[in-house]
Amino acid sequence: MKVVLKDIADDTGFSVSTVSRVLNGSDKISVKTQKKVLESAEKLDYKLTKSKTTSSSDTLNIALVGTGFHEGEFYSSFFHGLNKSARQNDARLFLTAVENHEKELLKVIKNMSSEYYDGIILFVPELRREGYEKIRSMLPNKYPIVSNSLIENPIFPTVTFDSYSGGFLAADHFFHQGYDKVGIILGPSVRSESRFRRNGFNDYIQQQNKMELVWVCNGDFTFNSGVKAFETFKNATELPEAIFASNDSMAYGFLQSAKESEFDIPEDVAIIGYDDLPNNLFTYPKISSIHTDYQKLGDATIKALYERIQQTDLDSNMLSFVPVSVSHRETT
Repeated sequence: MKVVLKDIADDTGFSVSTVSRVLNGSDKISVKTQKKVLESAEKLDYKLTKSKTTSSSDTLNIALVGTGFHEGEFYSSFFHGLNKSARQNDARLFLTAVENHEKELLKVIKNMSSEYYDGIILFVPELRREGYEKIRSMLPNKYPIVSNSLIENPIFPTVTFDSYSGGFLAADHFFHQGYDKVGIILGPSVRSESRFRRNGFNDYIQQQNKMELVWVCNGDFTFNSGVKAFETFKNATELPEAIFASNDSMAYGFLQSAKESEFDIPEDVAIIGYDDLPNNLFTYPKISSIHTDYQKLGDATIKALYERIQQTDLDSNMLSFVPVSVSHRETT
């Protein structure tokens, strides 16, 4: 039976694309990887050719597999940052959106790991640890994969924004603006980034004698949950002076509802969001937010994936945080 590239990929744990580039003479693959691929090719009696690589063979092919992609600034900003970084690092980024991660995700990733991709970037915020373990168990040995979704004690190398510091900075911003009684609109509790943002916000407040958390409202990261949060806010027995919405969509929903009810922002209540999406510059008043730099996220993610491709013996549970900052605007 004729030996093909996939046989070598299965034997070594590298992608078909990486195997192809080694066998075509690419100089952008580590010596260790080249040696392993060539030894496998010889062991399996693969018939090497004398052809040299084309210029495209030195370009990484990366699959971005994600869930929840729909119209909205967050998703376009996220993809734009990763795609821009990929282009600057001689890589092609291919987006595959999975509608139902419970039914489709494992099949999609398994197919991609055996096709012409050097590695995979995962963005599946709702995935739990057991889901990551299932993915690891079915992938070829040490197949390059990096996640952009925050998880405690990660399975794969994970690059994401520092959500804890984001919540901490939101509370610090309120403190220095003179707000003592504060509130928070939470994100969904199943999402790790929601819990980290809440914890950072709460921890700062507990360190300040003058600050008090007087209002908490559940949300789900949607505009409508921001609208509902304002209705809850209006009926609260003790109103906060300032509110941290755990993402910009909820901040915008709260802001619009407050304006329709003739609340003055920030005089009646201040608000800060999280993500610092472009639309924040075009609201009235302009929304303060925790700034997240998607170009930096992309750069760190592509770098981590390159390292996984070049050195398969790196620690698999590395967790890297991209710093965040405060964008102070008119709502605070």
